[in-house]
Amino acid sequence: MDPITHGLVGLAAGNFSGSSGVLTNPMALACFIGSIIPDGDIIMQYRGDFSYLKNHRGASHSFLGAGILSVVIALLVHLLFPGSNYWKILMWTYIGCLTHICLDLFNSYGAKIFWPFCDKRIGNGLLLSIDPFLITTTFFVYWFNKTNMFYSGLSIGAFLIYLLFRLHRKINTSSFIMKVIDFPVKRLVLLPSMKGFFSWDFIAYGERKILTGKVSMICRKIVYRDRMVQTEDWIRNLVMKTEMGQFFQDFTKEYHISYEKTENGKGKAIMTDLRYYVNDRYMHHATVHFDNKFNPIEEIFHPYNMSRNIKVTV
Repeated sequence: MDPITHGLVGLAAGNFSGSSGVLTNPMALACFIGSIIPDGDIIMQYRGDFSYLKNHRGASHSFLGAGILSVVIALLVHLLFPGSNYWKILMWTYIGCLTHICLDLFNSYGAKIFWPFCDKRIGNGLLLSIDPFLITTTFFVYWFNKTNMFYSGLSIGAFLIYLLFRLHRKINTSSFIMKVIDFPVKRLVLLPSMKGFFSWDFIAYGERKILTGKVSMICRKIVYRDRMVQTEDWIRNLVMKTEMGQFFQDFTKEYHISYEKTENGKGKAIMTDLRYYVNDRYMHHATVHFDNKFNPIEEIFHPYNMSRNIKVTV
């Protein structure tokens, strides 16, 4: 989710601690800060896109990491409000952090919520990264909670119904796609489209095929994008042993590997993250060059665009 949505949800949640003023209510202030602080891992950006994307939604987005952050934030807020109850501030800080983590579980990037015990990102791809319905209902919760709890409750209920609606349409649309694809589908992934409130992007995996496209969840119109052939297992295993291969396995579960020979018996493998499709292209790629004995000689990460090159030491 975007920082504005996270902050707005934090403000709305902090309202339930009493006074809504973040400058006068330490619990509301702590909840607001807690709702945005997990994205403080953006500090890794100073080391470049590779380091940032490798660490984003990692430790700071886990239940343990949120607890550690909450202890520090609560102490700072407590110092700003002498005489305040530290333990209440700590509780509301953690609530703010939890709203952030829970929202991030609803989009396709996911979060390592069980770090350090489990290094897997968990996400269900249900909400858009910037979801207008979530922003609207959260604003109503924040606004009405100051005057009328009944309307605030209605807003929360409307959002829960919206979640159920999107879940129902996702299941229904998945069933439809499975019926119309012209090869046996072993696994189907449906993700909120980067463009289009009522659209899903899909990735269909066959025995040796991958099909990607876009489908409207209202009229069920399908637009096919790419038909890809799965690379041979021995090449895939070779690529996965490289640093970029290890990174991609951690970064995304939805990727494709292509391999082509170059000059003098050399070759290169291109990994493509299939989750994000914007402006007629996939956002993230990586390239691994091999010598004629299949030893990696150069590894390059292409964040956001194939024209951006970040070399990784082999």
